[in-house]
Parts: sequence; structure tokens; C-alpha cells
Amino acid sequence: MKLGVCVPYRNREEHLNKFIPRVGKHLKEHGIDFQMYFCHQVDDKLFNRGATKNIAAKHAFEDGCDYVVWHDIDMIPEGDTDYSFPDKHPIHLATNISQMDYRLKYHEYFGGAVLFSKEQVEKTNGYSNDYWDWGMEDDDLFWRCHLEGMTNDTYLDIPFTKKKYLKFNGIDSWAKIKKSRELRDFNSKSHTISVLCRAFQIPDKVPPHLIGAKDTPYVEFPILRVPGYDYGISFNNSRALSLQYWNSFNQHNYMWLKRYDNQWSWVTVVIDEKLQLSHFYLNGTEVDSKAGVGSESPWKYTGKLKKYGLKEIYLGTSPGLEDSNPGKFFKGDIADVKIWDYAFKPNDVKLLHKEFPLEGLIYKLDIDDLIKNNIEVVTEDLKVPNSIIPHRRKGMYDCLPHIDEGLVNGKWAKGETTARNERRYVLEMQKGTWKYKEDGIKQVKYNLKGIKTLTPNAKMINVEL
Repeated sequence: MKLGVCVPYRNREEHLNKFIPRVGKHLKEHGIDFQMYFCHQVDDKLFNRGATKNIAAKHAFEDGCDYVVWHDIDMIPEGDTDYSFPDKHPIHLATNISQMDYRLKYHEYFGGAVLFSKEQVEKTNGYSNDYWDWGMEDDDLFWRCHLEGMTNDTYLDIPFTKKKYLKFNGIDSWAKIKKSRELRDFNSKSHTISVLCRAFQIPDKVPPHLIGAKDTPYVEFPILRVPGYDYGISFNNSRALSLQYWNSFNQHNYMWLKRYDNQWSWVTVVIDEKLQLSHFYLNGTEVDSKAGVGSESPWKYTGKLKKYGLKEIYLGTSPGLEDSNPGKFFKGDIADVKIWDYAFKPNDVKLLHKEFPLEGLIYKLDIDDLIKNNIEVVTEDLKVPNSIIPHRRKGMYDCLPHIDEGLVNGKWAKGETTARNERRYVLEMQKGTWKYKEDGIKQVKYNLKGIKTLTPNAKMINVEL
């Protein structure tokens, strides 16, 4: 099997001079038959990494390569990083990067180095040719793999058969848990809450908040609320589940975790009054800020928790919000709510839906006992997605120094061009409106300006797009 090493290139001579000998040495030492293809965009247009990667791969396959690795020029393999043929599905290699203290950038990261067979390239149609300047072409490729059934999608191993749940319409639906002595001030001391829910965006009413959406405010849609300095769990227009609570000095604490809409999610909140710690879990796993999927957890708060007294608990709304507030009502489904009067230990959280303890349980959702307004009750078999991530091999990489063109201080370094790419990916590709079979390696257009042999194993392909 022959490997085509396909690299987009523009104005990176220093990296090129290091990449060719070091990557070549690594591949030879590991017995890989290879040829390198550097696609150099020589025109004055914005750089297009996706198109140049496609062009490099076309030349690789025309030369008889059996598979390709789409490779960043600043990523140098180390150790036993394995470039062998990806048999069943595309493989992401850049899992341990020096720039990230040899960690993964984030769970869905699909950049750096990815292996594709010729057949897998044909199925996905390679990269989009429509991402200019910096950002999102790797994410787009990852989503193509997902749509073609070539990602590592997992589900919770918990049967939710014939599960009854509440449907909230995002307009005027709400439910209310009746007051009880057991629930009095439950959130002013140690407690655990478990909620099984599915959230939807409401784009016709609230535009999604993206990194590049400067004028779009954050809007929180209440899932569970205790009113009066609103405490509870929400879904927001930034595609995240969130937790907010207050201390006795009315200081606000906020935690969040990324989650696609239209996915059943098992959310758990643990607040330990003695240790002054709050924990936020998705599907039994605590959110990890270092993986780029949420805020820091556990979170150390100050002071004592705010006292609420005997309050009703609302689902799908908050009476404290004005009717004109676009986040007044939640659109989505709630299947389960449980509350305990103590803080669960991390290992116990993983068992909540399998063998949830009765000791300390002060509330379990009873749909028939709720006060409801315009609520539809549905019974279905439910599956809870755990993760959508690439198939991976552990790969160690030395990341050569370069200017950060991504997210810098919460803003896109490239400004509006990356913001446009973000909108294209989130609002079109992920929503299924982009016809990726008509935008990819089969449709890439370019003028070939010449091919230069750099070494016996490396070619420079000069193109205009």
C-alpha cells in the first residue's frame, strides 16, 4: 500500500524545510511506502486549505497511491505514530500534540493528520471547496464522515424502553412541580439533580449565538427552574446546556457544557455544600474544560448557598422572566427528573439511571401529578447519544511554532472570514442543507501552473484556484 502525504502550502518555507526530512525519516523508519504532495496556491485569493488538500489528493491517486494522509505542515510525528492503511474507516492521528501538553485539542478535533483510503475519500467527496481563509474545513470533513456512518458514534448502555416524556412547544408550554416539605430549600444545601431531556433551537425566534455572531445575545431556555434569582438547568442558543445558581451574597455561578440540539441528554448536577463545590455531568461524565467541551468542573464557589424557602419548581419556563423575553419558554422534551438531598460521589453518578438509590430521594418525576399547560405527553423507546467522535489511533506530534490563526481571546483571529466559515458549517452543513456530494474533490477547479520535484519523495504542485 502506497501513502500519499497531502499538504496544503503557502508561505511556510521554514516549516517545509523541516517537514520533508523529518516526516520522511519517520515514514521510512516505520516501513511506509510514500510520496509527498505539497499543493501551493500561488494566486492572490484567500487561502483555501480544503481545495488545496483535494488537489493534492487527486494527484496522489492519479500517481497510484492507495490512500492519503491530509497533513498540516507544522505537525511532525513522533514515537510510534502509525501511518498504515485505514482499513474500515477514516483515522484521526493527531491525538497528542505538544502545543496542548500532548493532549487532544477537543473531543471532535479532526485536524492535524487524518488517514483516508481512496474509497473513503470517494464516499465523503473529500473536503469542501467553499471554506476560504482559516477555519472549519476540518470540521466539515468530520461531519461528512458522520453522515456517511464513518465516525465513532456511541450511545449510553441504558435501556429507556416505552419511556413517557413531556413535549414543550417553545411558545406557551410549561409544567410545575407542586410544593412539598421535602423540596423546601433543597437547593440551599447539598443536593443532586438528574434530568433526562432533549433540547431544540428556535432559530425563527432566537438566532444561534456563534463565536463570530457579534450582535446575537446569549439566550437561556429554562429546562428546570426555581424562581427568584433563578436557579436551574437551561439550554442556550450557543448549543450548550448550562447550570446557574447563587450564593447568599447574590453572586452568580455559571457552568456549561457543549451539546448538539435534538439529542437526548442525561444531565446531572451535584452541589456539595460542605466542600463548596459544584459538579456538572453529561451522561455520567464530568465536563472537562481542558477538552474544550465546557467550563471547569468541579467549580469552587464562595459563601453559602442562597435560601429559597418553599418554592414551586418549574419545567420549561420561569415565571420570573418577562413575557417579551425570547427565552421565556423551552422547546424540547423532558423525560425524567430526580432530586436527592445529598451530594453524590463521582462514581455514583454513573449508576443513576441503572440503579438509582432510593435513600435521600426527595423527588421523582410524576407526570400525572404535575400542573401542566399545553403539554403533550408521548411514550417512545429512547436512545441517548454519548458521543460523536472520529475513529482514532494514538499519534504523538511536535507542533512547530506558528502564529495562532484560530480562536484568540474569545474571538476569531481572522475575523469575518472565519465567522463566515463558522456560519456555513453550523447553519448549513450540520443542519443538512449543504449538498456535500456536489462540493468536494470531484468538483474542485484549478489551473495547474507547474509541478516541481523537491526530492525523490516530494512534489510541489503550483495552482491557481
